[in-house]
Order: sequence, then C-alpha cells, then structure tokens
Amino acid sequence: MLQDATCETGTMRVVLARLAVAPFEAAIAALLVISGLAALAGTGIIDPVTALLPGWEAAGLSVTTTVTGALMIAGAASGQKGPETAGLLFLIAVILCRFLLYGAYLGYGADFAVTGVFDSSIIWAAAARLTVIRRGQVIVRVSGQL
Repeated sequence: MLQDATCETGTMRVVLARLAVAPFEAAIAALLVISGLAALAGTGIIDPVTALLPGWEAAGLSVTTTVTGALMIAGAASGQKGPETAGLLFLIAVILCRFLLYGAYLGYGADFAVTGVFDSSIIWAAAARLTVIRRGQVIVRVSGQL
C-alpha cells in the first residue's frame, strides 16, 4: 500500500513537472476543459454564438472544446506528441468554427474583426506549438546563470 502511494506521488510529480514546462499551454488546456464542461452544464458566462446555435450544434462544440483541452493536457503530461498534436488541431478547428459562426450569426462588422485578431493569435500559437512538436524540439529548464 505504501509503495503504491509512493509510486502515485512520483508519477504526479513527473506529470506536474512536464506541465510546468509549458504553463500557458497547460492553463489554456485547463480553461478549455472547464469552459466546455460549464457550457455543457449550462452554467457560467453564456457564449453569444452558443446561445444562437441549435442545441445539438452547441453541445457538439462544447464536447469538442472539452476533448481538445483534455488531449492537450494528456499529451503534455505524458510526453507523447500524438494526443497533444490532436488537441492542438482540434483547438484550431474549434476556434475557426466559433469564429465563422460568430460572423454568420452576429455579423461581419468591427466586432468580428476584433474577434478575428484574438482568434488568429491563438491559432498562430497553436501552429507554432505544432511546429515545435513536429521538429522534436524540447524546452530545457536551465538552473544557475547562463
């Protein structure tokens, strides 16, 4: 029993250490899971696009958002590139879908353009992370002075 607890503690330390290497990605992934679950539960701030969509479509986007975050966390925490890559591709797809639906339902005016700037920055960050993963580059934590 004690050995199991020690093993679980050691595993948790490894997972947390891996997530600490990419704290912003881990935070975004956690927010995706939380916001997806909140949307499915019908709590929290209502997304204007989700409020306008048919129920099945809004639920589909919320499930995809939740799965996106879970895949990103699983990939980063396990050190495997497959789940993280899938999560980042889902992230790009969800952001693009929400952006296009925003324009279709709420109009293509100034608000759409501003939303596009924010959405494109997230898509750029996801694409940059995908490039890093594809190249096999690793972020190294350096202690001491350089």
